[in-house]
Amino acid sequence: MKTNGRLDRDERHRRIIAELKSNPTVRISHLAEAFNVSTETVRRDIDDLSSRGLVERTYGGAAAPMGREPSVGERTAAMVAERQRIVTVAIQAIAPGDVVMIDSGATTHHLAEKIAAERIEATIITNGLDIAEAVGVSNRVKVILCPGAYSAHERGVYGQDTCEYLERFHANVAFTSAGGITEGGITDVDSQACWIKRTMFRRAERRIFMMDHTKFNIRLLEVVMPLSGLTDLVVDKPLPAPLAEAAKAAGVTTVVA
Repeated sequence: MKTNGRLDRDERHRRIIAELKSNPTVRISHLAEAFNVSTETVRRDIDDLSSRGLVERTYGGAAAPMGREPSVGERTAAMVAERQRIVTVAIQAIAPGDVVMIDSGATTHHLAEKIAAERIEATIITNGLDIAEAVGVSNRVKVILCPGAYSAHERGVYGQDTCEYLERFHANVAFTSAGGITEGGITDVDSQACWIKRTMFRRAERRIFMMDHTKFNIRLLEVVMPLSGLTDLVVDKPLPAPLAEAAKAAGVTTVVA
């Protein structure tokens, strides 16, 4: 398995694929450090896996093949400490009595649990079953669950019915996340999910995007929206300089949790 204390190629490949089962993306620099090899070695590993259709090459790393990603349950169990820090900051945007839209997702699930734990008074509109169940334990929260086509993989509902239903409401604030962020905007792998995010942000006064550092400079299948579509970005580490400059130019307030 190891040569001179380093993982051999097959073991590195196995670990890269295993990591993508719990995280939508991996970074070359992080893998090189974890494997105790050069970044060039990891690049060759990713190129090899990409040629076999096992991963998608991204800017600075790799992602699960375009069009699919780990289930919401798998994602929720990953990067827990980072996501908890993010939602601790993000939740401060909710005032008592606010109408809040929350997209189905891993980071948003942590946010929903915190809303219930802190007994915040709010009306929550969501397309996520896990979100509805998490906030629904609090008697200070009114839950409005959207209709739509159910996805067991995402534990949420999607489609035209969902988007049209969301258009009926006005929200004080909306929260979402996605698989990647670049200077060109937010990116994700699922077109149906992208439409939910766009609709929620269009219906909200304040639009908060939550994202951990593994999503920085990740280009995925579809652009959800340009950075100008956000009002706030809450992250666990400082943005790389070019990305930070792009966010500032777009008028986005960035907070590091």
